[in-house]
Amino acid sequence: MSALLTAEIHPALLGEALDAARTKLDYLVLKWQPAWNGALLSYSDEKLVRNEGLVLPFLPYVQLDISATFLVFAPTVGSTLVGKVHKVGSDYVGMLVLGVFNAVLPAKNIDKKYLGSLRMKGKGATAEKKKRRTEQAEGDVEDIEEGCLLRFRVQTLNLEGGLLTIVGSMKGKGEGVYTPLVQA
Repeated sequence: MSALLTAEIHPALLGEALDAARTKLDYLVLKWQPAWNGALLSYSDEKLVRNEGLVLPFLPYVQLDISATFLVFAPTVGSTLVGKVHKVGSDYVGMLVLGVFNAVLPAKNIDKKYLGSLRMKGKGATAEKKKRRTEQAEGDVEDIEEGCLLRFRVQTLNLEGGLLTIVGSMKGKGEGVYTPLVQA
């Protein structure tokens, strides 16, 4: 997406105004932007719209307009994402989407064929693991392990302190352990 932003730059930096504007853009990377309903992943083609700026009254800054092309991560409720598991707890699965954004699948949002992976973390785990191996041999269950990829549906987006947490569900068709296609 292309957008127009403003940057407030100290007059001492006006000789390097574009570099100062890039510093502002760098600050926005990976932070949730309510105006875009997403987080900036990267930007390109940045330039100053004009060579002059607006001197701000009562503040020692000059306001410059910047145009750029942005790549924004903007998940929506109901969309499908893939996350890499980094924690399997007794009542949730923690993941990272794009290696950066936190996602969580509470146990109540996980299909029953995966719940044994969570139960194996608590008391009686050794007996549970034996039972799971038997069930896996029969093809009734699948395991969730750290490092595996999961396809899930976005249920809610929680924003707290500028950080995004995606709460998901893995009960629908096509959701679960994800194996990407590899071209030979």
